Order: sequence, then C-alpha cells, then structure tokens
Amino acid sequence: MISVILPTFNEIDSGYLSLIMSRLVRLRQAEILVIDGGSTDGTVEFSAEHGVEVLSLPGSSRAARLNLGIKQSKGEMLLLHHPRSLIEPDDIEAMRTLFDGDQLTWGGFTHQFDSDHPLLRFTSWYSNHIRCDRSGIVYLDHCVFLSRAIKQSGIKIPDIDIFEDTELSKLLLGFGRPVRLAAKAQTSAIRFEHNGLWRQAFLNQLLKIAYQLHLSPDRLNRLYERGLNLNKE
Repeated sequence: MISVILPTFNEIDSGYLSLIMSRLVRLRQAEILVIDGGSTDGTVEFSAEHGVEVLSLPGSSRAARLNLGIKQSKGEMLLLHHPRSLIEPDDIEAMRTLFDGDQLTWGGFTHQFDSDHPLLRFTSWYSNHIRCDRSGIVYLDHCVFLSRAIKQSGIKIPDIDIFEDTELSKLLLGFGRPVRLAAKAQTSAIRFEHNGLWRQAFLNQLLKIAYQLHLSPDRLNRLYERGLNLNKE
C-alpha cells in the first residue's frame, strides 16, 4: 500500500486541491492522509467529501503536519505530496513495482511548472539536475517519497517554517542518494506569476543565502509569504 500525505492550509483558492483529489481518489489500495493546519476556507470539508482521512493540527508548521502524517501512515511507501503539485495516478501507482518498502529508498518526481517560460524551464532543470541529482536536495514540490524502512528509523523533520524539505533531504541522505523518477510533478507557478518572474527568482536566491547564514526561519518565511499568504500559518 502507498500512503499519500498531503499537508494543507487554506488550499481552496489555489484551485489545486480539487485537481489533486480527483487524481488521488483513483488510486488503488492507497491510504490518503490530509493533515490540515487549521483551515477556515472549507479545505477540511472538501477533503472529507472525497472519503480521505483528515487529521487537524491547528497552528502547525508544514513540517509538523508532515511529521504527523509520517507517524500515522501504514504504507510500504510514503509519498509527501505538495499541495500545489500534480502527479498522474499511474505514475504514483508505478511506485508499487519500482520500490520495495523494506529497502532504504527515497527520492522525488521530476519537477515541471504549470506555466511555460525560459526562466521557469531553467528553474526546473536546475532543481532536477543540479539540486536533486548532484546535491541530493529534493524540494517538496518534487513530491518526496520514502520507504517504510526509512520511516521505521524514526526520522523526524525539524519543525521550522521554511526549508523544512532541505533539512529532510539532509537527513535522508544518510540513507543514500535520492532517486529521481522521470514522471512529472507539475507545480503551480503562482509565486512567479504574482510577484513577477525575475523578482521571485531573485527572492528565492536571497532566501537560500539567508538560510545558509542561519537567519531565523520564521523571519525568512514571512518574507517568502509576503503578499501571498499561500503557506501562512
């Protein structure tokens, strides 16, 4: 069985939740866990209508929601599903034949934006071939997967407000290099569309530098979310 863990917080307006659910409900022998951070926009009710299990963790960070989902999961493979990324059901189903839950396996899907522009194509290329393949860092919008064997090691994501996926990747590298599947995780380009392509690209690089300098994750997250509130806790 595959356990899909979807951390949510006020996802209705993005339009992605309905697209995600329409795909996840088509999975066979899958456990769908929606871990919600206290949504007030109908996210919880909408998810429950699709017959998935919904757990509430009000006021939580996304890292805390992911940790709860990992703890509650029962599958041989766990898929940490970004709330604004899409994976086709057949590509998720393929994980059953590709990986054994008793192996120390982890990785992600190949990143692609839902909007086409040279800068966005380069950003995805860099994320796939440099960050993931060379550095071993897999962002959550790749939809990170890990085996039951890794879960049973007691892995826990640091409870920080931003770059929790980077910290998770650092922990997972202790079990080996990530596997990047050729199947696509198509991710919303809403940040680039709202803030402007080059401005958002510059902000992303600035945040990475600030993170390496150990500035407060809470402060960095406020800067990242300013004017958007997509992940605002």
